[in-house]
Amino acid sequence: MKRSEALAQFLDVARDILSTRAEERTPPAAVAARVFEALATSVGTIVPGTLVPPPAYRHLPSALEAARAALEISPLAEAFEVLEPELRWRRRPGSEAHGKAFHEGHANADIVGPMGLEQRGDVWFGASLVAPNVRYVEHQHPPEEVYVVMGEGEWYREGDGWHTPSVGGIVYNPPNIVHAMRAGPSALLALWMLWVA
Repeated sequence: MKRSEALAQFLDVARDILSTRAEERTPPAAVAARVFEALATSVGTIVPGTLVPPPAYRHLPSALEAARAALEISPLAEAFEVLEPELRWRRRPGSEAHGKAFHEGHANADIVGPMGLEQRGDVWFGASLVAPNVRYVEHQHPPEEVYVVMGEGEWYREGDGWHTPSVGGIVYNPPNIVHAMRAGPSALLALWMLWVA
């Protein structure tokens, strides 16, 4: 199957942004290179978006507005905004166990991956939205991960504590490291990618 124009454009812009934002010969640059090489060599199964978004989705317009205002990432924010109507937003599985604030205060959309618009198992690429003053719970996973920071917020990594990257910054999480993020007074949008294969 063929990618939609919006998905193809988003992936092209994301590749270009990552190539300029991630420093050469660093782990984030290496992850991005593997992800985009895989995406260039094959296309997964394309499926339409159908899910009703969770409550936190109402914060997406303001988060996108803030991302578009940041010159470093405005092309990526604009490409994501065009693609977004095709996505299926959902909550993290088991989120109700972490309390109402988290359960209702976050939304994730897989762009590429097992539950993504483009379904495949080697690459996961998605978006997370965190409502104002909500903390995305600590979690960990075997694949290393790269985030593109699309809004103001704080990021946690085990051993390093909390820090505040700039909008347009790159956050890297090594395999199996405990990590989290939290929004301040405005919603936090982040794009992430994992190299699974």
